[in-house]
Amino acid sequence: MKTTHKIILGDALKVLKTIPDNSVDLVFADPPYNMSKKKGLGWKYSNHITMQEAWDIFSKDEFFEFNLKWISECLRVLKHGGSLWVSGSFHNIYQIGYILQNMPEVKINNSIVWFKPNAQPNITCRFFTESTEHLIWASKNGDGKKWKFNYKWSKQIEDPLNPKGKQTRNVWSIPLTPKKEKWAGAHPTQKPFELLKRIILSCTDEGDLVLDPFVGSGTTSAVAKYYGRNSIGIEINKKYIDIIKKRLQKGQKTLSGEEPEIIFEEFKE
Repeated sequence: MKTTHKIILGDALKVLKTIPDNSVDLVFADPPYNMSKKKGLGWKYSNHITMQEAWDIFSKDEFFEFNLKWISECLRVLKHGGSLWVSGSFHNIYQIGYILQNMPEVKINNSIVWFKPNAQPNITCRFFTESTEHLIWASKNGDGKKWKFNYKWSKQIEDPLNPKGKQTRNVWSIPLTPKKEKWAGAHPTQKPFELLKRIILSCTDEGDLVLDPFVGSGTTSAVAKYYGRNSIGIEINKKYIDIIKKRLQKGQKTLSGEEPEIIFEEFKE
């Protein structure tokens, strides 16, 4: 099955408005966490610097309004029975959960805890080390249509915290993105291939359409391409487009061996 993968350079809030209602099978969103500092903190024992990206800085009111807008647009384009996955930390996940809980067409199916066994140390030494992120899995069920869940496949997930062949628990042990997956260039929040593999294969079938409104380094598109799903990725930062191009054009081939169609375009108002 030949698939198509479109990457659009532009503001997600504007680009999403051009996508038809009820046209997407799964949305994965790794939105800004609003955790950046204007001057990132450093630590004398490590080269690691905390987040200091301008696109990740909002006032409290701005942040709520931003989250409400992109979530509303993603639910509009999502099919009934389609899945919405959102990744976050304590900086944003509670607010996103609150917004979703107050939307009548939304059913929250699971809260997944992503445990990072090789998490970065706490730089200030004034808190417990953050070694998890959280994922909300919700579905759009306004017409009563049931969500897609590939239960049999999910029992084949290999995880140090869960025996293969058993029901997969909602705590996933996945290391931080390894260097071998960062060969195309650096992105501060690149998600590991394994994380998106579990999400996409659990909730879609071959030929389905996956949307990522904050595609970053292109992991969602790369996984969709490899496993025979179609994809749309939106990215506001031009400097990451080259990373995505390398990953989609020179990265892994599809599992089926077919050559997909890859489209890059810039949003024009």
